[in-house]
Amino acid sequence: MVKSLKLIWKLILLLTLTALAFCYAMFQGGFVSWFLFYAFLPFAVYSVLLAVYPLQSFEASRAISQDQLAPGDVLKGEITLTRNFPFPLIYLIAEECLPEGLKQTAADLPARKWFFAGFRREAVFSYTIQSMRRGEHHFTKIRLKTGDFLGLFEKETLLHTEKTVLIYPLTYPLTWKNSKLHYEQGPNSSSQRYIKDTSMTSGVREYEPGDRMSWIDWKATAKRDTFMTKEFEQTRAHETTIIMDQHPSEAFEEMVSFTASLAKALVKSGTPLGFVMLGKELDFTPVQPGDKHLLGIFRKLAKVQPEAGAHSLSQWEERMASQGGYRSTQLFIVSALTLELVRKLEYRAVHGNMELYFIRRKGEALSQEEEVLLDRLNKRGIPSEAVSEDRFKQPLKEVKNL
Repeated sequence: MVKSLKLIWKLILLLTLTALAFCYAMFQGGFVSWFLFYAFLPFAVYSVLLAVYPLQSFEASRAISQDQLAPGDVLKGEITLTRNFPFPLIYLIAEECLPEGLKQTAADLPARKWFFAGFRREAVFSYTIQSMRRGEHHFTKIRLKTGDFLGLFEKETLLHTEKTVLIYPLTYPLTWKNSKLHYEQGPNSSSQRYIKDTSMTSGVREYEPGDRMSWIDWKATAKRDTFMTKEFEQTRAHETTIIMDQHPSEAFEEMVSFTASLAKALVKSGTPLGFVMLGKELDFTPVQPGDKHLLGIFRKLAKVQPEAGAHSLSQWEERMASQGGYRSTQLFIVSALTLELVRKLEYRAVHGNMELYFIRRKGEALSQEEEVLLDRLNKRGIPSEAVSEDRFKQPLKEVKNL
């Protein structure tokens, strides 16, 4: 209603100015007065036509270089505007409405373009974004703006076209050394992944295409007059589950980066990995090996947000109890350490191996209460460590000893 009233008021003002110019020419007479009237008339007519021209007739399309990016990548976008009726426009300002969390720097191509449109049916412009924050970002709107010669009428509209971009969390090169490997003769769960250990030979067999030259047993080859290949023991990597707390804190983003880095290091070492997020609801990803599984974890970490409220740790405990207890090492990653959480970990520690990493911001010192809680967990046989961003690139003490 406000926009309609403004439009009506501007039309009345324009008609009034036109009427005044006509009256001046009628009463003054002469070439100059009529010249001024006829010179003003085209601008007035154009303003009226622009007032009724539907700027929504433009169609917009957006092209993004990638749907999934990592920190450090450059997002490249291209906007294409088209229209069917070539109404003359003095200028056209097109702007990409960037989602919150994506900000441009001075080195980027701006997401706003000024066109001298004229009768053009198509306009294209590109932009780049280097400063990207982790998360799922939705591009939904493109703003168009134009105006007339007199500055009376300025039209603006939003064109809706949706595109979603996923920004993965920042990762660091953590060191993981998994010493808990079981040979195939030993007891283990069937869901664990087999890894060939070339340091222990269990027998020989005939050579098959694809076998490495270093696996050939030359003594057995000489005796049987045919190439023989060594057979090695099969080992199973110990299952590990990362449990991340979603409690809001100032170090939440650092915790997400650490979790992603640790998950990447685990999967790279061949460890079957499970992932649990403790928020308002329990988000559980079963134990699996492989890069495809890691990509699924990264997608969850890209979208995760802090969630205030009660921990869903009790739901996790009930789930593990229904499955017969913990069968894998539990790595708890938290950015807020509470007495309630410490008590629950102490209660469950007798049912399996547990580790805790308390993530702090760079340069932030531990409070006396946090030091007491960490010391209490260590004394109860739950290895616990406070880790800050400046230590992410260093080998972790507890990780190396697993």
